[in-house]
Amino acid sequence: MDTFRFIPLLVVVLVLGAVAYKLLVLKVVVPEGFTALLYRQGRFVRVLRPGAHRVLRQLHGTQQVDMRQRYLTVPGQEVLSQEQVGLKVSLAVRFAVAEPEPALHRVQNYTEALYLAVQLALREEVGRHPLEELVAGRVDLGQRMRERVAGEVRAFGLSVESVEVKDVMLPAELRRAFSESLKAKKEAQAMLEKARGESAALRNLANAARLVEQHPSLLDLRMLQTLGGASTTPGNTFVLGVGAELAPRARKHPAPGGAPVPPSEEDEPGST
Repeated sequence: MDTFRFIPLLVVVLVLGAVAYKLLVLKVVVPEGFTALLYRQGRFVRVLRPGAHRVLRQLHGTQQVDMRQRYLTVPGQEVLSQEQVGLKVSLAVRFAVAEPEPALHRVQNYTEALYLAVQLALREEVGRHPLEELVAGRVDLGQRMRERVAGEVRAFGLSVESVEVKDVMLPAELRRAFSESLKAKKEAQAMLEKARGESAALRNLANAARLVEQHPSLLDLRMLQTLGGASTTPGNTFVLGVGAELAPRARKHPAPGGAPVPPSEEDEPGST
């Protein structure tokens, strides 16, 4: 009987203990991809990794930090090239928070600090190179900027994965000049190729002329080859004429009986 008498008191004690636990202990759940900084009376204590944590509610506080990769877009910035020519360059920066404690404690806003570092690096890197190299892509501007910016922002806990150049915008008069220069270059290349083709054709004709001069019968073979190719189309009529340069050769060939073929009246000198 004495044991049952203490059961209500035990229940009350348990209820009061649960209420006190709820009031005094704070359950902190850190999701995946985040970390939390634990503070005790305003002073940093430790980093809370993803998972569930319990701390004293009255003495401690937390602040979550996103550790996932993110992108920072830097819109068109007015910068000067080595020749003091103005152009606009826009960038995309991929970065992440590597160390949450310095990211929150060493700078007021780490995103703004990164943005400023990218702007300054862009101005300095573009000013080192002439405009032609920048437009032609012979300068790996993104890689140079990544190396420079990554070293600067590492001090406040950021990791820069890449810096990509999105656009390089030139003034209208420079765009027209580059377009005309490219057009002139293409036209010059086309004329050079045409001249090369004509030279090759002339060389082939010269070689063919030498072969015909050395072997006159090749001309007859070529004529027969042309006739054989053209005779495949029905309904064609061919009229062949023998020029003066070929007539003496025709008269020299003997007839089947052995006697020379007499010239025709048209081939006789003085015939009308």
